[in-house]
Amino acid sequence: MKKTAQTSHPISGLFSLLLFGLFVLFLLIMLLFSAQIYQRSIKKADSETDLGTISSYITTKFRQHDVQDGIFTDELNDIPALCFRDTINNRDYITYLYLDDGSLKELFTASGSSAQANAGTVIASLSDFQIEEKGNGFYYIFLQSTVGNTSEFFLHSSAD
Repeated sequence: MKKTAQTSHPISGLFSLLLFGLFVLFLLIMLLFSAQIYQRSIKKADSETDLGTISSYITTKFRQHDVQDGIFTDELNDIPALCFRDTINNRDYITYLYLDDGSLKELFTASGSSAQANAGTVIASLSDFQIEEKGNGFYYIFLQSTVGNTSEFFLHSSAD
């Protein structure tokens, strides 16, 4: 019996290497796209969480001041603001919530003082914050995050 040696053609090795190279290329492309999708979803989730936190913050402030003449809208240096009145030791104080330079800010000051909008404390980054008093104790609040997500809601003061 005659034994024949099996010979492999150089093309078969090249084909295997090419097939493996394509597999690695598609794997890298898939990883690249997956990383981009993951980053976008994390940014969106963070933004939505931020809007939820800001909404809760505003709602809590609103509920804390739900007394007669405790909530109103006004302007601080020509910037629309949601205002909350406190009386401490027979003296009135106002807390302003307003949008200034891309930031939601809070400023606590004595009523009638010459407060400046740039003196407020930054609460969060927002691209838009709108307040509208609708009457009968209803307030419309609109928030827009820096990435474009929005939240809008109504609050009602039972004291009005």
